[in-house]
Amino acid sequence: MKQKAALKTLVLGNILMALLLTACGSSPPARFYALTPMPPQISEDKTILHDKNKIIAIGPIEIPEYLDRAEIVTRAKENQLMISEFDLWGGSIKTEISRVLIENIGSLLDRDGLAVVAWKTTMPESYRVPVILYRFDAVQDGSLTLRAQWAVFDKDGKSLLSFQEAIVTKPAKGSGYDVLVALMSEALGDLSKTIAENLRFIKNNLVIKKF
Repeated sequence: MKQKAALKTLVLGNILMALLLTACGSSPPARFYALTPMPPQISEDKTILHDKNKIIAIGPIEIPEYLDRAEIVTRAKENQLMISEFDLWGGSIKTEISRVLIENIGSLLDRDGLAVVAWKTTMPESYRVPVILYRFDAVQDGSLTLRAQWAVFDKDGKSLLSFQEAIVTKPAKGSGYDVLVALMSEALGDLSKTIAENLRFIKNNLVIKKF
């Protein structure tokens, strides 16, 4: 009888230990995020140019290697990175940035007779706009910095029409990765407006620089 009781106690102990180990070893569920484009632009000018005879190809997009990963990256200090274990991008961050820039710039230039597409296109492009993001992350207090350069080339890639740089800073709006991703989307919106204005100026005041 004592042997059976001891065996029962041993079995129950093993089950309890297994449950404790399972609880300790379980990880919180991963959370996935996506960047979002700007809301559709509404203009007081009701004139729409339907003949979009100029095609703008956005890309390639380049980002720092430390950002090109599934995990969302922030900065603990200026020279110290933090990589989230459970807060992840739903897809390639580079593809996300490209998608949002194309949607934003396309919306901003919709009334200018300019169609905006990805750079690997079979369409006869009029301008190509490669973009380099040198920084696109937040620091510990939640504030965000985006630093980017872009160029505008003619369709053959032999004439440089413009070369610009922009730095976008956004103050913290709260804590959490959902807030951070929303802030990153806002920063891309600001960058998109600057690039769109640059392209609009080129379209209306074309000056070609040969090199």
